Amino acid sequence: MSSNERGTWRIFLMFFVSLFESFLKVRNFSKKIIYYPIIDSTNQEVWNLYNTNHDISNIVIITDNQANGKGRNHNKWHSKSGSDITCSFVLKEVFPKEQFNLHALLIPVAVIKGIKNFLSIDLSIKWPNDIMYENKKIGGILIESKIHKRTILNVGLGINVNQLSSEFPIELENNMISLQEILGRPIQREPLLAYIFNELDILISSL
Repeated sequence: MSSNERGTWRIFLMFFVSLFESFLKVRNFSKKIIYYPIIDSTNQEVWNLYNTNHDISNIVIITDNQANGKGRNHNKWHSKSGSDITCSFVLKEVFPKEQFNLHALLIPVAVIKGIKNFLSIDLSIKWPNDIMYENKKIGGILIESKIHKRTILNVGLGINVNQLSSEFPIELENNMISLQEILGRPIQREPLLAYIFNELDILISSL
């Protein structure tokens, strides 16, 4: 591999916020984008900002390297630096309290539709928060909430984009897959995440 090729690959590993914004068409959320090259947990950073200023309704946190990502039931979410989508974003409650669980369906549906629109891959939901390709996990969603005047939803999203099966922890490699492995080529993360957010915005606007 030439030095130019190595340099191109290093650039490709970075998440470019300006490229992400060029594809983004949302109106209802994620108007303030904060990028960290490395962070412990995007979900925890949302709560850190919430503790400083309760008005965090338009924030999205994106990182290339999440050192201590959270999964459901206190599990750890594994991601590879520079390869996957790891982010958290804030939604205000859009359903009445008696229909609160509909958030848990609306968000994974948006993820599946966004990936379908961008990559023509058919995925499914394994309730309550797993995104699946056939019988293997390709992503996960963690929804946390706090109440300040109205419910604030802190949505963590992790998607295996360019990670190879050999790079998963040995205890996970038979149960996980990435979009790159499905398509046989690297995937650009910025437009992919924008397509997901655009789809979620459409679903919210239709309510």
